[in-house]
Amino acid sequence: MEVTVSEQAKRFYLAFDKWQPAVGHEIKVGKYRFCAIPLSSVLNISEVTSGAKVLNIPMTLEIMMVTVSKEDSIEYFKQVGQKLKQAIERAKDFDDHISCMKQLAFERLGEMPPIEEFDDWIVGEMNGVIN
Repeated sequence: MEVTVSEQAKRFYLAFDKWQPAVGHEIKVGKYRFCAIPLSSVLNISEVTSGAKVLNIPMTLEIMMVTVSKEDSIEYFKQVGQKLKQAIERAKDFDDHISCMKQLAFERLGEMPPIEEFDDWIVGEMNGVIN
């Protein structure tokens, strides 16, 4: 599975009590799509088609230092993509898990708004993503 990171920031939608817009970068791992959303205390990694959180990476001083620029952040997101790849390869039913997350989000929130390209980063605090 190839891992790629989009240099273009995009506005994604995360599954909270409603579709919550958040800006980040897309990480593709094979056929799977994730978004890396930098928040003040964590790096939120969510699955793109469901808006469901896959994992939160605490924003340590080390991570803050290696993600100072957009280019540095993209390199770090590639490392995150490699970790996602390993998790996908270990999972026995990853496709089923994604399908369930998507169904749950759509049942609760309706259709997700379209993803859009975005010119700047936004950092904010969010809680309550559907897992």
